[in-house]
Amino acid sequence: MKNSFKIYNASAGSGKTFTLVKEYLSILFTSPKQDRYKNILAITFTNKAVGEMKSRIIESLAEFSKTEVNPENNPLLKVIAEETQLPPELIRKKSTEILKSIIHNYAAFEISTIDGFTHRVLRTFARDLGIPMNFEVELSADEVLMEAVDSLIDRAGSDEKLTKVLVNYTLSKTDDDKSWDISRDLFNISKLLINENHQKPIQLLKDKNLEDFEKFGKKLRADIKTANETLNTSSDYFFEFIQDNGIDEKWFSRGSIPGYFRKIKKEGAIINYITAWAANIDSAALYNKSLDDSSKSLMDRLQPEIAALFATTKKAYFQIEFLTEIRKNLVQLSLLNEINREVEEIKKDRNLVLISEFNPKISEQVKDQPAPFIYERLGERYQHYFIDEFQDTSTMQWENLIPLIGHNLSTSEKNSSLSLVGDAKQSIYRWRGGRAEQFIDLSNQTTHPFQIEQEVVNLPDNYRSGSGIVNFNNNFFQYAASILSFPEYTELFKASAQKPKKGDFGYVKLNFVEADNREEEFEIYPEKILEIIEDLDSKGFHRKDICILTRRKNEGIAIAEFLGEHSVPVISSETLLISQSRKVQFIVNMLAFSMYPEDNKLKLQLFDFLSENYLPPEEAHKVLVQNLPENGTDFFKWLSVLGIEFKLEELKRLSLYEAVEYIIRSFSLVEKSDAHIQFFLDFVFETAQKTSNSLNDFLEKWEQKKDKLSIVVPETDNAVQIMTIHKSKGLEFPVVIYPFANSELQDTRNDNLWLDINSEDIPVAYVSASKKMLNWNEDTAQAYNELIYKNELDTLNVLYVACTRAAQQLYILSNYHKKAKSSPNISDLLTDYLRSAGKWNDQLEYEFGDPNTIIDSKSTENASVSNRRFYSSSTKNKAVHIVTRSGSLWDSKQQDAIEKGEIAHEILARINSREDLNEAVTWAINSGMITIDSKEEITKLISGIIEHPELKQYYSKEVKNFNEKEIITTDGQRLRPDRININGGLITIIDYKTGGFVDTHKKQVSNYAKALEKMGYEIDRSLLIYTNNPIIIKNV
Repeated sequence: MKNSFKIYNASAGSGKTFTLVKEYLSILFTSPKQDRYKNILAITFTNKAVGEMKSRIIESLAEFSKTEVNPENNPLLKVIAEETQLPPELIRKKSTEILKSIIHNYAAFEISTIDGFTHRVLRTFARDLGIPMNFEVELSADEVLMEAVDSLIDRAGSDEKLTKVLVNYTLSKTDDDKSWDISRDLFNISKLLINENHQKPIQLLKDKNLEDFEKFGKKLRADIKTANETLNTSSDYFFEFIQDNGIDEKWFSRGSIPGYFRKIKKEGAIINYITAWAANIDSAALYNKSLDDSSKSLMDRLQPEIAALFATTKKAYFQIEFLTEIRKNLVQLSLLNEINREVEEIKKDRNLVLISEFNPKISEQVKDQPAPFIYERLGERYQHYFIDEFQDTSTMQWENLIPLIGHNLSTSEKNSSLSLVGDAKQSIYRWRGGRAEQFIDLSNQTTHPFQIEQEVVNLPDNYRSGSGIVNFNNNFFQYAASILSFPEYTELFKASAQKPKKGDFGYVKLNFVEADNREEEFEIYPEKILEIIEDLDSKGFHRKDICILTRRKNEGIAIAEFLGEHSVPVISSETLLISQSRKVQFIVNMLAFSMYPEDNKLKLQLFDFLSENYLPPEEAHKVLVQNLPENGTDFFKWLSVLGIEFKLEELKRLSLYEAVEYIIRSFSLVEKSDAHIQFFLDFVFETAQKTSNSLNDFLEKWEQKKDKLSIVVPETDNAVQIMTIHKSKGLEFPVVIYPFANSELQDTRNDNLWLDINSEDIPVAYVSASKKMLNWNEDTAQAYNELIYKNELDTLNVLYVACTRAAQQLYILSNYHKKAKSSPNISDLLTDYLRSAGKWNDQLEYEFGDPNTIIDSKSTENASVSNRRFYSSSTKNKAVHIVTRSGSLWDSKQQDAIEKGEIAHEILARINSREDLNEAVTWAINSGMITIDSKEEITKLISGIIEHPELKQYYSKEVKNFNEKEIITTDGQRLRPDRININGGLITIIDYKTGGFVDTHKKQVSNYAKALEKMGYEIDRSLLIYTNNPIIIKNV
């Protein structure tokens, strides 16, 4: 077997997973080694795809191992046997051996996400890459960015230059009648720091400081002033010029030209240059036809100078426009480096590496190196590579992988291979770095990253959808190809036709909706969807067979709410938000009210919930009027009449988690079970453990995350699914409903572009994309046109993904335009297609295929388990001292001692000197580790240690110490003593234990001592402290 590089061009439903598994297993079966899988690296882009590929391989091996399996009844086994020329008996035997080996070495079964692989590389080579060995991965970069922005704003007042920039920016926003709050603007610009698409220009700005941007800002203002002066002087000159030459303004056709030169003197005037007279000013007659011949002759003679003057002013006008756009984001750009410094401080303090840094960190090491050192060892391990969903691979990800793969493909010592699988028509992740162009260039063989040539294999069949859907998609997308402006993209869709292999069935319905605005759409679309669902019910489809796809989350939320109101069960990780629960909203408002007890808005929100649940409608207004003036606890006095005892002061006394439980119990918010509240409690607990546990921090965290936190529900429930199109990629459903299919193909409202501006001070600018860019210069026009090409492709790709998820029935709901819009859009594209196919008849519904042919989908047993009871711990239970430790709930003195010892251990880790005791115990209470009731007992236990006559010297302020600091031995072993005291040149080691003395305790401390001695330290004492009653001290 020689080295190979294959590219599989796999359209939707073409059996790419089947192909990947076939190629993977073929390598295993043709290898003499049972553990060849250890030399294979398979990369895909989601954990779900990783799980699917792993399970397919394991299930296939298990199936092949069975003696009764016949290749004629197993397509995968049949094709592997044919391509490898191996007899089924040998495949059966090898399957058994390989499966057993994988089970015993599962960690070496390398099928991973790209982030998982890069994470392993960073872990392995952390020292070489200059990263802390024990770094933590931060998945939520937005939280770090928000914290960095807050830290930056907090520096206002102490940093003179920064303060000046922030104050001026705030004032400029208020002058423009915008919010004075600049944190949102800075947070939005800070996202550029973690987006791969922006790394190159950001690197160009890395060395620029506030003075550089201030200098550049002054130059921009001066250039704008110069351009404005050109407009004013040109205007004045024009009128002097025509007057000196005896030309009357009335001679000009319709007065357009004099009007133009008068208008350019007005600051901020908007001028339309797309007019007939402006386009033809140097060639068309400038005068009225009724003018006499001599006057005409005069104006003809002066026309070139007038046209030249017009060209000068036009250039100046567009220069002002260009420079003004650059200025708009200049302040935010100037603060990017400052924000980045704050981010670096946060990362350093917490030993963090952002997941968005994985690829840039590796890229820094592998670029411009033929054989990067971090890949030398990995290259020896891996011989075969698989990359799935290649169209979503970013430029940096691919460039990082090329040296690793190329090292093996370029050598003939071992058989190596690379298999790429992708489909440029399903590239919908450009906003996070995915580039369809990479796959297009490789497929067209216009790029050659390796010494060996790539072999392109097209997978032309569709095994997912019925022929009715496949044929509709073939015809529609071949027609839609013509709307794309870039020829290469056009060819992509013209060659997209597939052969249906699933069967002669499938139904497509196009529904056009008459809606004049967005509000009407949000009313009509959910109603239409409910009608479709009810029709599908009557046809015999299950609710779980139906998936509703949307482009935006707010569309999914609106549909989910409407269907919920009409008793249609819905499953969606994106729309079943915890924040949608009225009870959760009430809890959050109550927590906020405990901090702001005079806030009338909070009072109204709380009363709205309480009155709805506890008061008859006719009494609500009266009670509100009586109690709204009251603050704090007094605001709730009226509840005592209803038998509800709630005291705001009691809530303030409790830890965060206990406070939430107190609210739940006081108002009986949960009778049996409530998934929203249970998931909210999980979030509260997790936040309390990871942060300072302060209420203010929690409320800030809630505001940041409330639009992302959702209930996780089993997929087997018989409910309609709702998800975004991006989440649906790679999935299939019996029925797909796609509403709001109205996207603009050339919409740039949310786009910004980096422009090279060839300035010595600031080399690049960041501007909002708009048609105005076509007028500035050739470079900006090219940048805008390229953006349009990509937006057209991305929009059509999203539609393609939505239309290729359905196996049996596809419903597309779109707006009907009586008159086609000026810019290309999906709605008009659909109607144009129907006209070209001869089907348009001015109706709002169109059908393709047979709606009554239904194939029974695989029934999955409803294996979901629903909570029938709400689990929580009562804060009133005086018998429970330490509620967050499970052992403390058991009736066991031994276990109780162990739990207390562990808690004492965690508190002692926060004590440097005895003066830190109260602060450390308070932390334990706030974090939910102990309750206030157990404070005295725990304080007494720890005081007994730090005040012990033999130990108190080690907890003095004068002694230097390290708590829980990691030691790395010469052989790479990691040791973590509880406490190291340094007094002069002498070291004392302290380790806390529970229970009784055992030899392993002594061995552990001895290992600490040996490691420190090798580092050049002299050991004074090695102490084991047993946190029993009484305390036991062992000098080992």
